[in-house]
Amino acid sequence: MTTTSTGPGRALLFIPGTLFWVLVIAGAITKNNTLIGVGVAMMIITIGLTIANRVRASVAQSEARKQLWATGTPARARVVALEATGSAINTSPQVDLELEVTLPDQAPRRVTFRVYVSPLAIPRVQPDCVLDVRVDPNDPSRIAIDPNIAS
Repeated sequence: MTTTSTGPGRALLFIPGTLFWVLVIAGAITKNNTLIGVGVAMMIITIGLTIANRVRASVAQSEARKQLWATGTPARARVVALEATGSAINTSPQVDLELEVTLPDQAPRRVTFRVYVSPLAIPRVQPDCVLDVRVDPNDPSRIAIDPNIAS
């Protein structure tokens, strides 16, 4: 499950960001503190809304993973490869995991997704390790790995 932040969200942030600079520069040139104040207030509100939107999206994604773990079809997945992305939250590194997922009575299939891995679970996600996963019966490309491993 990889998510990328592109598209309309970034375009919408460009508008208030540009307007902020226009107002601040216009306020500085005309020595109008009201324009500067409005520009700064607009930027603070934009930053607050952006943070709230990201937190809401993260919570929704976490809930979707929990739901998939609770209701998905149990399967096994062998770690084929993992690659660190260079990002981390607290001490949990973000990795791109390539898994070979095996469902009963089906041929193995490869799935790649990005996930933060608990530092204590790093030895369990090395190549050739086998993990418990859940597969979405409606979309076999959607999987959730053991919540004790990933966050």
